[in-house]
Amino acid sequence: MRGQLQQTQKGGTEWSKSKKKGEDYLENSNWNNPVPLRTDKSALPDFPLTCLPLVPQAMAVGVAETTSTDISMSATALLSALSFCFSGVYRMFGKADHSEPLTLYSLILANPAERKSPVMRFVKSPFLSFAEDYNKRHKDEIYTSQEAYKKLEAEISEMQNKNESTAEEIAAKRTELDNMESMSFRRVCVDDVTPEALVKLLKENETLLMLSDEAGAFKNFGATNSNGVPTVDLFLKCWGGESFMKDRCNSDTVILKKPYLSVCLCGQPYILDELMDNKAFLSSGLVARFLYCYPKSFVGRRSYATKAIDSRITEGYNNFVYHALETKFNHKGEETPLKFSGEAQKAYADYYDTAIESVLLTDFAECPDWGGKYHGLILRLCGIIHCIKCLSESISPESCEVDMKTLGQAIDIADFYKQQSRYAYSLMDGDGRTAAAEYVLKKLRANNVRQISGRDLLHLCRKFRTMDELSQPVAILTEHGYLRKIRIENENGKTVSVFEVNEKG
Repeated sequence: MRGQLQQTQKGGTEWSKSKKKGEDYLENSNWNNPVPLRTDKSALPDFPLTCLPLVPQAMAVGVAETTSTDISMSATALLSALSFCFSGVYRMFGKADHSEPLTLYSLILANPAERKSPVMRFVKSPFLSFAEDYNKRHKDEIYTSQEAYKKLEAEISEMQNKNESTAEEIAAKRTELDNMESMSFRRVCVDDVTPEALVKLLKENETLLMLSDEAGAFKNFGATNSNGVPTVDLFLKCWGGESFMKDRCNSDTVILKKPYLSVCLCGQPYILDELMDNKAFLSSGLVARFLYCYPKSFVGRRSYATKAIDSRITEGYNNFVYHALETKFNHKGEETPLKFSGEAQKAYADYYDTAIESVLLTDFAECPDWGGKYHGLILRLCGIIHCIKCLSESISPESCEVDMKTLGQAIDIADFYKQQSRYAYSLMDGDGRTAAAEYVLKKLRANNVRQISGRDLLHLCRKFRTMDELSQPVAILTEHGYLRKIRIENENGKTVSVFEVNEKG
């Protein structure tokens, strides 16, 4: 009868038929520290706070202090939120034939109880209040516009029904209707929105801000339509302001000329697994469009009596958002180009050649698709930082060039997200090998196993049906220094092989 896993007096578990010789081997063996199965999150760098302009810098610190959260969480949310202030208004040029809009997609990944919701409320607050104030101020104008539009529609319908007007007269009225601006109550923020609703809202508002302490949008856009095709296209188009056309047999054609979304979503770390496992998200490039942020956890070290945000900081942030949005909504026509100074232009080109393109196969080995958009991210950050600086000083962003200092700040912030994204992609385990090894290690730790035979390991890890299935995760654990195979004598004096578990792991 084969042996069973039994608890020893030391609290560990070992192969019950092992003799003292095997135990002596365990006591006299020296183990090195095992190599982590995945990249260590604690090694990720801190957010380069001083690279933010003063308004978002002060707000990021204030939110982090009052919520006892890592600054990277509030800084990431602020960058995405403030990018909305400039989307569809400005465009950053790296060279004559390469430019980027000023939008950001970001995903904050943190466990429950990390206070994601309070952080997002602080960041979102002035955007919600601006929309409410704007609609109150323009209520009469909006209603007048809508009624005029309805009246003209009714006139056209009456002309068609009475059959007293010529085709030319009706056509002229319809052209008048097409040229009429029908104002709607402005929406700034969206949250849990379906693709169909987003099309309608973008038709009315052109640009929108998606700030949410949940990541439900991924489920909405990851769903398939009646033909089994994922509805991710609009999400992709809104990152770059590419035209979008929706044709349905039972509804009018909808054309969005330059739809823009600025996005910051929060979710638990498992959300990333779902993203990476979704072929439509991964192969379409949606995953590569996001900035990833893994804020450090302060759970267990927080106090209730935290410092409230200074009212001057929130007032300054609110005033900036109001000023930026008033400027945005008064903007007409095409996006205004932003350009580098001569010195910054050369530095950006040199940085691309020496620090991006030449290391795409090494520094971005984990995330080549994300790395392919890295130089564009730097341009976007340059434009956003430049606009924040200029509007803070009541200067038109287009009236001055993007300088070397701004470029340096953008590169440092981009490098932070580069490290975060490398970590995020290192968690991607398409064939499940690392996850399987983690499962085996978890079982060994839960049962305090010190030594175990292959047959008993298979019995312990019931998700594997054969030793062949178990062999790959065991090989990974052995390679990383969590397991090693040793020879011991059993009670019958026979030499058998067992796996020894690294107590340092």
